[in-house]
Amino acid sequence: MKRSQRSLYAVIGASVALIVTIVGGNLLFLEHSRESALLTAESDLARYSLTLAENTDRSFKSLDLVLSSVGDYLGRKGVSDARSYRQIMSDAETHVFLREKIAGLPQVDAITMIDADGKLINFSRYWPIPTVDVSDRDYFKALSTDANLETFISAPVKNRGSGTWNLYVARRVNDPNGKFMGLLLGAMSLQYIENFFGSTTPGEETTISLVREDGTLLAHFPHVEEIGQASSGGAQRALRTGGALREIRARDNLRVLRSARMLSNYPVLVAVSQTEQSALSSWRDLAALLFGMSIVSALVVLAAAVMLSRWWKKQEQLTRAAEAANASKSTFLAMMSHEIRTPMNAVLGLATNLLDTPMTPEQRSFVLSIHNAGDNLLEILNDILDFSKLESGQLSLESISFSAEALVENTLSVIGPRAAAKELKVRSVVVAGLPNSLSGDAGRIRQILLNLISNAVKFTAEGEVVITTRCVARTEDKATIRWEVSDTGIGIAPEKLDSLFTDFVQADSSINRRFGGSGLGLAICKRLIEQMDGTIDVTSIPGQGSRFGVTLTFPISDQPAIIDESDHGAFGHLREQISRLGRPLRVLIVDDNATNRLVAARMLKEFDIQINTACDGVEAVTAARQFSFDVILMDVRMPEMDGLQATRELRTRGDKPLTVPIIAFTANAFADDIAACREAGMNDFVVKPARKKAVVEAILRVWSPAAMPAQGLAELPRSSSHARELEEAKDVTA
Repeated sequence: MKRSQRSLYAVIGASVALIVTIVGGNLLFLEHSRESALLTAESDLARYSLTLAENTDRSFKSLDLVLSSVGDYLGRKGVSDARSYRQIMSDAETHVFLREKIAGLPQVDAITMIDADGKLINFSRYWPIPTVDVSDRDYFKALSTDANLETFISAPVKNRGSGTWNLYVARRVNDPNGKFMGLLLGAMSLQYIENFFGSTTPGEETTISLVREDGTLLAHFPHVEEIGQASSGGAQRALRTGGALREIRARDNLRVLRSARMLSNYPVLVAVSQTEQSALSSWRDLAALLFGMSIVSALVVLAAAVMLSRWWKKQEQLTRAAEAANASKSTFLAMMSHEIRTPMNAVLGLATNLLDTPMTPEQRSFVLSIHNAGDNLLEILNDILDFSKLESGQLSLESISFSAEALVENTLSVIGPRAAAKELKVRSVVVAGLPNSLSGDAGRIRQILLNLISNAVKFTAEGEVVITTRCVARTEDKATIRWEVSDTGIGIAPEKLDSLFTDFVQADSSINRRFGGSGLGLAICKRLIEQMDGTIDVTSIPGQGSRFGVTLTFPISDQPAIIDESDHGAFGHLREQISRLGRPLRVLIVDDNATNRLVAARMLKEFDIQINTACDGVEAVTAARQFSFDVILMDVRMPEMDGLQATRELRTRGDKPLTVPIIAFTANAFADDIAACREAGMNDFVVKPARKKAVVEAILRVWSPAAMPAQGLAELPRSSSHARELEEAKDVTA
């Protein structure tokens, strides 16, 4: 079989495996996310019903306190009969007094003084006082006959004067001997209550009921004609089951979720219902999206496989066009890296989120396999991206302060578990005389060491791996450091050493069959080292082991070495910063891909962060100008308006350009792409597929508790149509 045919079959096999991984991961995720969506909806309804109950209780309480203060005033003035208040003030003065008492209470329509016979004796709404008899009302009958009853919430009543519907809070007034002498009556607008319910409703197909303890329906949103009649009993059933209930609604046979809460101070409860269909709307969109994404991903992978196979075959034929072929290879690898990294962000992110959910051991094993396969593919993709950058000359080096010794320790913390699994001894030897701090690209040096140590562990079955760090030369301002990685592994044949650092080449074909790998690792290491003006060398004896040496020269830094914080350290630092802020951190996630929005939001769910989302740059600009955010996570490539243009709009347009920190989410990590983000006004960037630690560290770099929202922006709403299942709202106000 020809080499090109074997390559084609290998590519097809890898493509099929990747497609199965993506589809299987999506199906497994959807199976768990449906129930998770319902549980989240129930949790949201519970919080919402509690908030409504607290707000409604405060509305009743504020009116009750007004009535109480009027009654206390009359008692202090010695009023012994409902009509004897004229001893202390005239009817006109009392009318003004009552009007002033309800000023600033929009929910209160009027307050009224009623005598022991049910006759209206003063009224805040009209002057002169109309002649009205309320002795037939339920609140008058209840308070006039029950000396132990202090306050009563009436059934909805149509006002005989204005024609409006009101709920009445009635308060009994006794004479000095404890005998009933009348009552004080506060009218609360039914329309106000229903408008308040409507203004705070979390979405379509959600209904809100206010029900008296005896089952009388006091208010309902949307408005229904059954106001004042007996309710269906769903609210009471939900309350009896602990505040949450799933059942089939009798009037339309739809499955609904219910949550009910009793008011703290009154025999009234608030019930919120949402159809299961509405609760699962986002899940259905996600299911459709994942289904479409699976198809698109399969087509992309198959197309990539065909393109890669054709490219590979063409490269074998174009032996006399080396320069053109290299340019084509670099462009192709860069394109493929970008196109595959974007769906990989969803695959790895969703697999990571799925691992945080309850699963059977078998399911967890499946998801771990998906995640590990994705990690392996991502490692290859990262090699391809680095290779394409090096090929095109776009890889740039940064300069930060680092410790040569700490760099090895950090790398060993990553490799250590892998070596321990093989019962290999890995030790670090540091020769005295190392400078405390050097200046260079610590990330790329770590990448080189990680590759060399990883290879040593991979190709060593028993024995040990030793990493030696020494300073081989030093001047006043520079130091030359040498790292040596020695192992007792399989070794390399002398005739294979010359080709060891060649692109896509391993020592022999059996190595690939036994250990896998792309053959790019050492080639990338060599190019990185040469770009840093260093050298790499190797000596090896088959069957006894190998020794790789890296020699690099760095400026000696007068700044302390930057410590690479652990995952938990970074997460703890963010929690501490948010705690200092004194409220949830407000983050806007902008991405045209719903799955990527979900992945980013899930990464941040364990922190006290309020998540809102936008589908494109236009929505992001509108949201950021209307509400105050602490951080914006902005995708770069989006329809309508991309992330770069959206950032320019926020930074330059309007009376007061926004300074909110903006972090770019991009699958392109070339120098030109990063420069474009900076030029547009973005503060930092995270490369997809994004790890949680990278996102957290980016937030910590651009934001601090001292960075307050821009003045003049509205308070951020406590819900989002795109991220409702992740909303951690603490309260909802009218």
